[in-house]
Amino acid sequence: MKIGELATLTGVSVRSLRYYEQQGLLEPQRTSTGHRLYTTKHEVFVSHIQELLHAGFCSSVIRDLLPALTEPERDSELLRSSFAAAEARLESEIDSIEMELRALRGLRDRLQLAPNTHVMSQDEGHDTSTTSQTTTFDHRDRRLR
Repeated sequence: MKIGELATLTGVSVRSLRYYEQQGLLEPQRTSTGHRLYTTKHEVFVSHIQELLHAGFCSSVIRDLLPALTEPERDSELLRSSFAAAEARLESEIDSIEMELRALRGLRDRLQLAPNTHVMSQDEGHDTSTTSQTTTFDHRDRRLR
């Protein structure tokens, strides 16, 4: 199948599939004209890649884990240790985030800032939304290495 077909089947963009290839996660065959050709095996790999990305693994770790996922009996120890390390890292991140939240709340209290106060310009009244605006920028890389 061609790259567009794989993208449609997996729900992953063509751009992402090309990135996976660039990172050594997928190795499609090539036609004589250079077009990529994928098999159902690649569809399974894309599924594994997506699951691992959603679990917080970076592409370099995923590259090491993919062979173990296709033959788990061969590399079960690698999988066990990688997943244990990932879980420990995420637990550590939870602790860090909770500490930052406590510090933020303490600073807000010290500065006497009421939480969730949304005020608009005088002509428009008060903002009644219940959701707060959050930034999309994450100052830390939270991918598991």
